[in-house]
Amino acid sequence: MRERRGEPRVEVDVEVHYRTAREFLSAYTRNVSGGGIFVRTQHPLGLNQVVRVRFTLPGITHNFECNGTVVWANPPSSRNTLPAGMGIKLEDLDPEARTLLSDFVKTMAPSSAPDRRS
Repeated sequence: MRERRGEPRVEVDVEVHYRTAREFLSAYTRNVSGGGIFVRTQHPLGLNQVVRVRFTLPGITHNFECNGTVVWANPPSSRNTLPAGMGIKLEDLDPEARTLLSDFVKTMAPSSAPDRRS
């Protein structure tokens, strides 16, 4: 099965704070890319839910804060081997933050060789 992701991602476990219109929540990431994050949670939000996210990355002093949209969710299930959580597309990172995030992913990626899996 071909990977649908447009950008490389790297495993990273950092705390992320996210806010909906009704509540403030915290969880941990599983991975990040230049355009999104996967948030591990037993209570993923619904698709298209808009959130305000805030996180930092190891070795970077910049606080990343932007709006995001839940683009997919994986609820907890005894039949599912994938981790529970949700994918959040980062919507409006400023140019400096986008560059820092992209550089972080490139630096942390195990290899810059293209993925040949199909």
